[in-house]
Amino acid sequence: MNNYWKLMLVVLGLLSLSYAFTTIETEIFQLQNEISTKYGPDMNFYKFLKLPKLQKSSTKEITKNLRKLSKKYHPDKNPKYRKLYERLNLATQILSNGSNRKIYDYYLQNGFPNYDFHKGGFYFTRVKPKTWFILAFIWIIINIGQYIISVIQYRSQRSRIESFISQCKQQDDTNGLGVKELTFKQHEEDEGKNLVVRFSDVYVVEPDGNETLISPDTLNKPSIKNCLFWKIPASIWNGTLGRFVGSTPEEEIIRDSKKYDGEQTRKRNKVKRNPAKKGQKKMELPNGKVIYSRK
Repeated sequence: MNNYWKLMLVVLGLLSLSYAFTTIETEIFQLQNEISTKYGPDMNFYKFLKLPKLQKSSTKEITKNLRKLSKKYHPDKNPKYRKLYERLNLATQILSNGSNRKIYDYYLQNGFPNYDFHKGGFYFTRVKPKTWFILAFIWIIINIGQYIISVIQYRSQRSRIESFISQCKQQDDTNGLGVKELTFKQHEEDEGKNLVVRFSDVYVVEPDGNETLISPDTLNKPSIKNCLFWKIPASIWNGTLGRFVGSTPEEEIIRDSKKYDGEQTRKRNKVKRNPAKKGQKKMELPNGKVIYSRK
């Protein structure tokens, strides 16, 4: 058990080292924090040293520039500039070193960390998304997921219906030129469902003798209006202002169109048929289902 805790301490120590700043980084952060606090957030080492070419200045030009500044700010000439000269000298040392200058330029471009004594020194602020953003993101993901699932279900149902129609047509010995009566059973012990293949169209015979067309086109296509994204606002509208304003003309047209199409479909697809004849011939479909031919 003691070895386990020792291992954990070693791992934590390595993690703390991996996240800790180096000595040169700390010096850079401290100096940058001092000059930005004193001279403004736009201040950087290049402006602080008053380099004519700023970031395009060479190492030689940076070193030469310090000698020029020393004539005015050296503490031997004017003691009140002691702190200022220390900062000028440190900034020059950092920028005149190639690797240190790359470190400074990196943070100058990508941002410097903040400083807080109570948090142990310098730290980077993590951007926390607001609650409304998180909720909006979750809402969008839920609706996208719901739409994708509806598309998958639609394609699966359509494929299953098309496969069933194809299997029924395979039992049609009229080659789509006549009428073939079949009986469909999911299982051997089932009562069975009467089917009719009429001119390449497959109909199911209802208990009242009417025939209804079996077609994948009767499935409702996936739509954004079937998702919560649309349904919830629509239900709120219908329960509040929609009760007084009423349906929009566009909705009325769609509703009337669907009503008309439904009536026409029922007239076209439902046909009275004669009572079933006796005598059946058993046929097994490729998927294992059983159909009985009716003579």
